[in-house]
Amino acid sequence: MIGQICVSILLAGLTGLAGCRILDQRLEAAQAEHLNAYIRVRAGREQQMFEDARRLNRAAEETFRRRLAVLQDVPVDAEFDRLFPVMPDGTRRSAPGLYDGTTLSTGDYVFGIGAFLADGAMMTDTEKRRYLAGFHTVRAVGEAYLGRFSNLYYFTPDRRMVMFAPEREDRLVFYRSEAPADFDLRGDEDAALFDLRSNPNSEMRCTALSRFVYADGGDRAASACRQPVRDGDELLGAFGSSISMTETLATALEMPPSHGVNMLFDHAGNIISRGPPPAARAGREQARAVLAPEDIMTMLRLDPRPFGVFVVPDGGWMIAFSRIEGPSWYFVSVVDLAPIRQTSRSWAQILALLVLAAMLGALATGAILGREKVKPVA
Repeated sequence: MIGQICVSILLAGLTGLAGCRILDQRLEAAQAEHLNAYIRVRAGREQQMFEDARRLNRAAEETFRRRLAVLQDVPVDAEFDRLFPVMPDGTRRSAPGLYDGTTLSTGDYVFGIGAFLADGAMMTDTEKRRYLAGFHTVRAVGEAYLGRFSNLYYFTPDRRMVMFAPEREDRLVFYRSEAPADFDLRGDEDAALFDLRSNPNSEMRCTALSRFVYADGGDRAASACRQPVRDGDELLGAFGSSISMTETLATALEMPPSHGVNMLFDHAGNIISRGPPPAARAGREQARAVLAPEDIMTMLRLDPRPFGVFVVPDGGWMIAFSRIEGPSWYFVSVVDLAPIRQTSRSWAQILALLVLAAMLGALATGAILGREKVKPVA
């Protein structure tokens, strides 16, 4: 009898282990399917913003080429001097009416324009025509996209820029009057943008996050998406738009998957934004609350897929990711698998107890029936 009880306990334990393994696999598969759908929807929302920026820059390039072709044989000195007069410091800056609102000689109404043209007194006719084409492009295309983007600008590596940004709280005063004559508006990443070796197809590139140049402080972050324009190997300039990312970074962290946390990484693997750790791990130290960012990026760089879901080698976490084209960012959701493991163990224990109870009940019933059969007749 004791031997049979031991066998029953062993069989119940094996059944529980098998049940736990099967439940783990089923729950993980269900979680992976859910995360796959989740990451595509959430990352798609972030990706759409950069796809819109790509369309904006392409529209600007097409408009610029048409405008530039029309201006090739047209005298531009008088109009250029009226729109961008030479300042005492040698720069050219936009006339005040271009931002406040004025009517051009063509009858078109223009507003929201600010410009800073370094060494403006020495500009050639070719450069003037390009900046006039850029001026007409940013005011026309920028206004058409105003509901989606708050600015559009044309610039070249020679420290010259004309921008449409009617909703900027600073009214572009920095560029229109305050920037010193030697102000260098070139960013650290412009070299990679303009270099044919690093950008041979003149594709749109987005910069890393930075504070707005006109802001004195605060946490307002932006990414500039820019696309160079070339005629063969000759650089004609570039169009770009600075996209405010403050709200995007906040919304990216909202509504993470159950038992998970959302993260944004830049192209170098640095954390841009990270939500709080899952509730079950909230009381632990940071190193144990969520996987280390460098470990996550190491695994992501080994995965060539544009998006996907995988379980980390130690089995404790499930990662869903999607690459965001343009800035080359990663949208990542990291889900703690401990609750799934706990659920599997709980149901496995219940299953083992049920099996053990059934087997012990069968043994007890068999023993009772056996005693009945050998009971002597009175």
